[in-house]
Amino acid sequence: MAFTTFSGPVRSLAGFAVPVFYVFATDGATVNIPAAGNVVILSPADGGPVSEVTLVLPLVTSGAFDLPYGQNQPADASYNGVKGDVLNYGAVAHVLAGTSSQKVNGSATGVVIPAGYAVQWGGNGNASAPWAAVNTVLSTAK
Repeated sequence: MAFTTFSGPVRSLAGFAVPVFYVFATDGATVNIPAAGNVVILSPADGGPVSEVTLVLPLVTSGAFDLPYGQNQPADASYNGVKGDVLNYGAVAHVLAGTSSQKVNGSATGVVIPAGYAVQWGGNGNASAPWAAVNTVLSTAK
């Protein structure tokens, strides 16, 4: 992402500022996804998976940063406040999972991404804290 000193709005001809990661049928039953960005699960009609796929968030490793009042917490600053989302516009439900001991919403096996939903997730950079995820149903036609 580029920085600018312009005082007005800046438009890019290079596309999205955050990369889009597409999930295809050829990706297999387990797909490692980035911690930040937009993930689009293609519909089967567009070459997406026809059966359940597990999307796996990266493992957050321990580091250290200071919270107010000098408390040292085990955390990875590169993942502190990270956010991402998944758009599942296909007809198949999928799973969003963590790795190792890092769970999603307290579940070691992951959470369901229903067909026709968008899922947003976030993390605080702490390897022992779970990823948090929330489902939002896609809007229906008028």
